[in-house]
Amino acid sequence: MTETGETKQAKAGEKPGPGKYICVDCGREIRLGKVDEDLVRCPTCACETYNCFPITHIRPDIKTPEDVANPPERKSYKK
Repeated sequence: MTETGETKQAKAGEKPGPGKYICVDCGREIRLGKVDEDLVRCPTCACETYNCFPITHIRPDIKTPEDVANPPERKSYKK
């Protein structure tokens, strides 16, 4: 996975982890639900590059695909 400015990108054949991936050429959305799932070429235009919108934005302590498979234990908050 590479970063361009603030947008992360992934290429076909990589395993970028669960999330939403948008083709940079035609805008088709691909969703991955598993850590070990390969990103495929775009079924619409055969492009190999996607902008990444990983699921990891939900929890700031999840930063890698491995964290998604084995999330860190949440801290308990006492009131």
